[in-house]
This record gives sequence, structure tokens and C-alpha cells, in this order.
Amino acid sequence: MDDLKNVHIPVKALVQALLRCTVVVLAIGLLYAWLPLEDEHRWVSALVGALAVLGIVPLTGRRVRSVLVSERPVFEAVEALSDLLALLIFGFSAVYITINRNGDQFLGLSNRVDAVYFTVTTLSTVGFGDIVALGQTARIAVTIQILFDLTFVVVAGRVLVAVTGKRATNLR
Repeated sequence: MDDLKNVHIPVKALVQALLRCTVVVLAIGLLYAWLPLEDEHRWVSALVGALAVLGIVPLTGRRVRSVLVSERPVFEAVEALSDLLALLIFGFSAVYITINRNGDQFLGLSNRVDAVYFTVTTLSTVGFGDIVALGQTARIAVTIQILFDLTFVVVAGRVLVAVTGKRATNLR
């Protein structure tokens, strides 16, 4: 507890980190709102969504390296987790809304907000049951998300926390 009394949080760095997180999340949200998920070019959205999810793996490695050399590893780790979660939610939401183009893959998923809601409830393992994967394609996509969430998000979170703790200790 005495260690916490001597901790100085640089306000300017905190504000900058929060601003960067906000800009990245807003940019990803705007991209999601802009992509043609429902028209004849929806394959582009499915591709972008899949690339967003697949891009998380190399991005995590890059972010871990940046935490290792950062002057403020905690801020860097929080930014990394924020970016990774935004990409994960965007990626799977884009895939879900795209594969449900005929309304036969999911019961209760009819728009982009529903897709984000379903992705977040699946990610959080809440699963209210108001949106249900009916089709085989949807069930495969949801299974992939669940496996991805269970393995990658936990591993990325643990690695970032461990590296952040190690780096913060080395800075003292």
C-alpha cells in the first residue's frame, strides 16, 4: 500500500493514451458503419472482418514488443487490449452480419447493432439466447469465435499483463 502513495500518474500521458484508444475505437466503429455489409459487395466486408480477426495475432506480437520497450508499459498494455478487443468485435460482427445476408443463419440478428451485441455477448460468455445461430455456417463462425476468445484473448491478456509487470518492475 505504501508503494501506491509514491506512484505518480502523468496526467498528460494518461490523456494521450485515452485519446489514442478513443480514436482507434471510433475509427474501427466508423469503418464498421461504412462497410457495405448488406449489398452486392458484402464479400469485401466478410474479407475485411476476417482479416481484422486474423490480424490480431501479429498485432499482439507487435504490441507486446512495444510494451517491452515502453516508458509507460501499463498505458501501452491498456491501449493494446483496447485495440485488440475493438478489432475482435469489429471482425466477428462484420462476418456475422455478412453471413446472415439471407436471414437464415441467425435467429434475431437483423442489423449491425445486433451483430455487435451478439459478438459482445459471445465474447463475454453471457449468451442471453435472444440471438441464436441456426445455420451451419453461423455455428461454425460462432464456434471459431468462442475458441478464439478462449485461447487467444486469454493468452494475449496474460502475456500483456506479465510483460507489463516485468517491464514496470524493471523501470523502478
